[in-house]
Amino acid sequence: MISQFLEEEQVNMVAAVLAVIFVVISIILGVAGRFMFAAGELTGALASWGVVALFGLIGLILQAIVLYQWSAVINQNLSNTQQMFLYLKERIEDPLRGEIGFFANRMEEFTIPTWPYWVYLAMYIISLFTGWYALLFSLLGFIFLSFYINNIFKSTSKVSNLKNKVYHYLKEEKGVSLSGEVYRIPSRNIITFIILSVITLSIYWLYLLVKLSSEINNYVKSDEKMRKEIEEVFRAAAQA
Repeated sequence: MISQFLEEEQVNMVAAVLAVIFVVISIILGVAGRFMFAAGELTGALASWGVVALFGLIGLILQAIVLYQWSAVINQNLSNTQQMFLYLKERIEDPLRGEIGFFANRMEEFTIPTWPYWVYLAMYIISLFTGWYALLFSLLGFIFLSFYINNIFKSTSKVSNLKNKVYHYLKEEKGVSLSGEVYRIPSRNIITFIILSVITLSIYWLYLLVKLSSEINNYVKSDEKMRKEIEEVFRAAAQA
């Protein structure tokens, strides 16, 4: 039975959306605070900056949670995929059986390392307390963030290729009825991601925070659905 790994974890979309909202509000209040300071309204400016700091911190925490969930959700899906392939290997008696076993063993190669995420988070936090060096640490953190995101694109693309090969075989050769294909997360050029994030003053990054979260959820949900369909077919065959 494979039911124990049919359910997929998902990225918290509420946290992703709230992260964007808090960041945007903190930016607006920060600008307002500057205008009040320029107008001599020191009390209002200080109050505004206090709220900016609070909202910025909340936005940072929510972003950190969502970013960590990206790799956690995909790595859980890799584990589920490996178990699925091993399940199929035990029930298919033809040459592809060995290839499916090979695919299962390769899943660990596609695990997304989390150390770039932790380095990014450390650089971001350090930038908050380093004055003139804040920009340097922010840029360093953004480089590691880009590396982290690029690993997500590379991993999901390669695993999607393996899944589609196996699922196509089940459809064509074994008559397994599967609805649709595995959802593919669009692979984005990481250099373009960096450039767009810089020239849009991080607006593109906030957009991607929500968009990629949604894409990851679609990716794992489509795979979960197809695994359930495969289990139903093989369970019915075993009972026949």
